[in-house]
Amino acid sequence: MIKIYIKRFSLIAALFFTATTSVIAKDKVNVFVSILPQQNFVQQVGSDYVDVHVMVGSGQNPATYEPTTQQMVALAKADIYFSIGVPFEKVWLTKIKESNTKLIVIECCESISKLDGHSHHDGYTDPHVWTSPRKVMQVVMLIEKSLSEMDNKNSRAYEESAIDYIGELKRLDNMIRSKISYLKKRDLIVSHPSWTYFADEYGLTQTAIEQEGKEIQAKSMVKLIKFAKEKNIKAVFVQSQFNAKAAKVISKEIGAEVFELDPLAFNYIENMNDVTDKILKGLSND
Repeated sequence: MIKIYIKRFSLIAALFFTATTSVIAKDKVNVFVSILPQQNFVQQVGSDYVDVHVMVGSGQNPATYEPTTQQMVALAKADIYFSIGVPFEKVWLTKIKESNTKLIVIECCESISKLDGHSHHDGYTDPHVWTSPRKVMQVVMLIEKSLSEMDNKNSRAYEESAIDYIGELKRLDNMIRSKISYLKKRDLIVSHPSWTYFADEYGLTQTAIEQEGKEIQAKSMVKLIKFAKEKNIKAVFVQSQFNAKAAKVISKEIGAEVFELDPLAFNYIENMNDVTDKILKGLSND
């Protein structure tokens, strides 16, 4: 008889736990983002009150990415989508909105980048605002405001988390600024123009091998090699999501070391520390 009661109690407890877990999960704000750094930002602000799903995973290219069927199905149940202006959104964001007419889409890049004048001739806005910690602070405030409006009962928690994370970002910004200030060489040759905001923030000049999304032509490559030799540049920075063939040719011609920088890594602060150290090492080469 005792064993029967124990079994019944265990079954009731299990059912209660399952039901409670289900309610908790349902109460969470269901969030989608485009890239991994955004996922980190939303989790920093939203903590246990949000479920955050990312579209472009590790190693994937946001310029050529296409959502999976499973992602499109899951998006139909999402509450908020934080966009960032990466290329795949141009085609897919409209379809995502059509699949969920109640979805709130919050744009995290355009207003900031247009204000700073980071646009191409064809009207394309440079989306890489997250490479500047100061710009990320603005993104974090936008995330906090959006989550608080949707989930007012937890607004205080969102506000406190945002304040804490902005404090970490300020320390990161001060650290980068201090380290970069000692550099004499300030020309950054990159395979893909992901670091415009970082360069502008810390007094560097970015020169991209890729030109308007296309591989560099022979004439332009010769000109870039000549420029690099004149400036005694001994580092070329590549990105794993994009073809590094031209970068390797240029680095060989100028006797430069190749460094890989990843603007799409999940752990933002850790990654930006790594990026800074690699840039310091590369630009200090003689």
